[in-house]
Amino acid sequence: GQEVVAERAIDIAAKKGHWVVLQNVHLVARWLPSLEKKLEQYSEESHLNYRLFISAEPAAAREYHIMPQAILESSVKITNEPPTGMFANLHKALDNFTQDTLEMCSKEIEFKSVLFALCYFHAVVCERRKFGAQGWNRVYPFNVGDLTISVNVLYNYLEANNKVPWEDLRYLFGEIMYGGHITDDWDRKLCRTYLEVYMNQDMIDSELFLAPGFAVPPNTDYEGYHQYIDEELPPETPYLYGLHPNAEIEFLTKTSDNLLKTVFEMQPRDASGDSGESVSKEDKVKEILDELSEKLPEPFNIEEIM
Repeated sequence: GQEVVAERAIDIAAKKGHWVVLQNVHLVARWLPSLEKKLEQYSEESHLNYRLFISAEPAAAREYHIMPQAILESSVKITNEPPTGMFANLHKALDNFTQDTLEMCSKEIEFKSVLFALCYFHAVVCERRKFGAQGWNRVYPFNVGDLTISVNVLYNYLEANNKVPWEDLRYLFGEIMYGGHITDDWDRKLCRTYLEVYMNQDMIDSELFLAPGFAVPPNTDYEGYHQYIDEELPPETPYLYGLHPNAEIEFLTKTSDNLLKTVFEMQPRDASGDSGESVSKEDKVKEILDELSEKLPEPFNIEEIM
């Protein structure tokens, strides 16, 4: 029922020079042609300051594209692509918080250590998806909301307890926050195991390694954690996710295939093997049609047949 509201907002904005934001338009596929007409109408007659912003979820595959071509062609397009690799994922996870977040808990050392481990855990579970079935048995929609809610839960539990309730925290993160997405028993076990390795008393009492050569950082400020990642994080390998190096063979093969397939699809002309000259697709099709036309018999004289 938001289509009428959106149209009214666009009408007012176009006259008065307001800005309008339409979020998640992929949910109203039937209304998109009407939106296309509105855009066309106000592209010629509207206030100079009028702007329209549209957000939509990217389609999973080409056949699921529902955005009308005219909207796409007349828009300035901005995409927010998910980060790739542990380095980018860890920075991105940490970017969801600020210096104020790090200072809000009375048990500062414990809070900061677990928060950093949570960011690392979040980066691992998100990035494991790229390894296909070797990463997770099924594809799960882990998102930033899982991380931020987990940090809120962490804060509440640390404030309410004298000691860090490791068992409770691991259960909440692994069975409810992140585990709520997981439907496969083995994947659930994997998630629990990660948390047992990344979150335990060792991170407070001694040194806990999140990956070979990468320990939980000492107590520092927000910028210090970003700097620690820049300086201390080992080069990208499956070891960072607890996987064998061979795990990335399938991922790299698939990436190479996609790259070459895309390059191949973008080629405007196909090379003709016989003559060595370039022949376009259209010429090739015309050639086949001409060939078929020649093979066809003469049309029957219907009058004579009658």
